[in-house]
Amino acid sequence: MFTLKIDNHKGQIVELTHDTGRYAVIGIDGLTRPPTTINTAIAASIDGSFYNSSRVEQRNLVISIVLRGNIEANRQALYQIFPCKTACTIYFENKNRNVKIDGYVETLEGDLFVMQERMQISIICPRPYFEDLNAIYTEISTTIKRFSFPFSISQPIPLGEVLDTPHAFIMNYGDTDTGFTLTGEITKALTTLTITNLTTGAYFTLNYAFATGDIITLCTIQGRLSVQIQRSGAVINLLNKVDENSTWIKLQAGYNDLTFSCGEEEPDFPLAITALWLYGGV
Repeated sequence: MFTLKIDNHKGQIVELTHDTGRYAVIGIDGLTRPPTTINTAIAASIDGSFYNSSRVEQRNLVISIVLRGNIEANRQALYQIFPCKTACTIYFENKNRNVKIDGYVETLEGDLFVMQERMQISIICPRPYFEDLNAIYTEISTTIKRFSFPFSISQPIPLGEVLDTPHAFIMNYGDTDTGFTLTGEITKALTTLTITNLTTGAYFTLNYAFATGDIITLCTIQGRLSVQIQRSGAVINLLNKVDENSTWIKLQAGYNDLTFSCGEEEPDFPLAITALWLYGGV
């Protein structure tokens, strides 16, 4: 069993899977992984080709619906709900995954002269991965929490653990690498700040004169890359302060160990991380 809901450009949420008096979803194409384009080059006198690059193509969701009840009224209602070119968000839930994806209505078409009238909604999703609806929140900190509710105890257990350096141990349960949003308040004057994923070796360094009370926000999500601070109500863009060897670090699928350092200064403040897992299919 599954649930399919669509939030249209007006904020109307339409559930197509349980409105059986009007609509019956008989198929959804595009729920599995979208195609990948592999770019290669050939050279004279060499068999085969050279790999250059690859990319995942945009997703095309095609929802097939059988109209029931007042056929004409229900078909015309779909025209009002899903005008072409408009943005929408598709929510899909099954036993294991509860996800969403943003898209744009490409077509709404069907055959009006058959006994069982069907309509097809084609939605183009430029960002091809489904996003988990449940965001994860954690901190890169010298204190690791070891206690949560509910619980049952038969022997002593630690409530927390103090580390020598700040860490965040994150398990990415998605199908692919994902970016994240990092925020935190600087508690002392600094001239450098480096965030590192020890698992992959990637790091991101800012060379800037941070002041006490600065609030930093770093976003490494593809298509939304940014880094800035808020100081005394003013927002300052720090893109020109990024070290030239830095990488917009990601959380790889699987285990990740993140840390940060402040040059010769002790990193005595936490940095909060928010992330969404990405899935190639449901």
